[in-house]
Amino acid sequence: MSLFTFSVQRESICEFFVLPFDTGHPYVGLFCVRFRWGILRVLVHGCRLLRIIWPAPVPTKIMHKGSKQYMNGMNKLAIAVASITAGAMAQAAEIEPGSIQLGAIELTPKLLTEYRYDDNVFREGDKSTGLANKSSDVFVIAPSLDFRAKSGLNEYGVVLEVKDVTYSSEHDADYTDYGVLGDLTHEFNSRNRIAANLQFGSYSDEGATRSGVNDKAAPEYDLKKGGFVYGFGSMQAMARIDVFANFDDKDYDELGYKDKSSNEYGATVYYRLMPKTDILFEVKERKLDYDDKQNINGSLQNAGFDITSYLVGVNWEATAKTSGYAKFGRRYRTSEIDGVSKEGYNGWEVGVSYMPLTYSVIQLSAIRDYGLESDNPVDADFTKGTTTRVSWDHSWSEKVKTRAFGSYTDEEVQNAAGQTTRDRAVKEYGVAVDYNLKRWVTLTAGYTYTDRNEDAKLVGVSEDNYDRNVYMLSANFTL
Repeated sequence: MSLFTFSVQRESICEFFVLPFDTGHPYVGLFCVRFRWGILRVLVHGCRLLRIIWPAPVPTKIMHKGSKQYMNGMNKLAIAVASITAGAMAQAAEIEPGSIQLGAIELTPKLLTEYRYDDNVFREGDKSTGLANKSSDVFVIAPSLDFRAKSGLNEYGVVLEVKDVTYSSEHDADYTDYGVLGDLTHEFNSRNRIAANLQFGSYSDEGATRSGVNDKAAPEYDLKKGGFVYGFGSMQAMARIDVFANFDDKDYDELGYKDKSSNEYGATVYYRLMPKTDILFEVKERKLDYDDKQNINGSLQNAGFDITSYLVGVNWEATAKTSGYAKFGRRYRTSEIDGVSKEGYNGWEVGVSYMPLTYSVIQLSAIRDYGLESDNPVDADFTKGTTTRVSWDHSWSEKVKTRAFGSYTDEEVQNAAGQTTRDRAVKEYGVAVDYNLKRWVTLTAGYTYTDRNEDAKLVGVSEDNYDRNVYMLSANFTL
């Protein structure tokens, strides 16, 4: 007999597929699956299919992807499926980092060391600036400490992180970031649950400069960011509701850079259409704001936007291979400047995960929304557009995994009066290969390409166009 052990998080269904003996791949073995609530052992002996249903839906964490994308973490958007064939168990296995037990707390130290070559450090294509296509070798050291406690289905975590970046050819651009991140998932009972996260620290706008060629140092800002989702109603009930709020605040240390904040709150109502499909209705209010407001000659400078969204859609787990959500509706923008008319805008948020094999995942996300202008921190502008991203993760063996992604952003940059100052299109794609050299060390090689094009729509507005290639080698160490 052979003993295999692997872990699955927040599973609701587990499937074991075992090939029959007459295929030439006989197998007899004891499979041990470690669930968060205990150990499940299954003895198989030449069976064609053993399906185990373990109904235990639980909330997942809030997930964020950049400032323009987020997923409501209280939805069951993933199904853990284990598929075992002769020799395929190793491909499905996932190596977990070692930890130190401190009473009820698990401490997991991690260390990322990275080398990369960046052929456009300052994201600049205009040669007149003196910063265009400046290349450099880049060295990164990023240690972190992950403190985590678990109690049944509840989990609480705190992460301390530091990131030091050194440019061999552009030392003025060197920077060190540090921060604290916290998260929790707590289920009070079958009808009440909460998920929350919090982040604060000192960070840098990599690629930007304080004063062009005169001061190439990256602008620094203090970050305060967080959010929560409170869910009321059983996950098996015909109806339930999630109430949520998020905030994201950046305060720059340097003069001339715009302190900014994004604050959002809202609610999502779910109604069960089928056992694994919910229809939903969502209402939310988001305030996009710049802090340094000034009234000059009767004109408000650095004014903000208020965005109200009404969305309807569906959340589903159609099969063990596919899950996702799709929300469509109208967004309405109002400006703090008097006399600027209210604008209506069709918006959507889509996230789909497809697992053709248990060791291969394809994900699609798309969003059409307003946002704060993050590429140029000296401007108090806004964005209005669509971002679409596709990714594919595939485990070829126990040791080798590949990742690939592509994204496309098509957006307008607007001032506070609602005028479009420039159109922007950004294409980005990348590939990476992970190799588990040892249980405690993973090596990664990767490449990322970015192509950005702008078209000015007002006289006197500059265009920021550039291409950028980044080649990366890294080693990630754990215990």
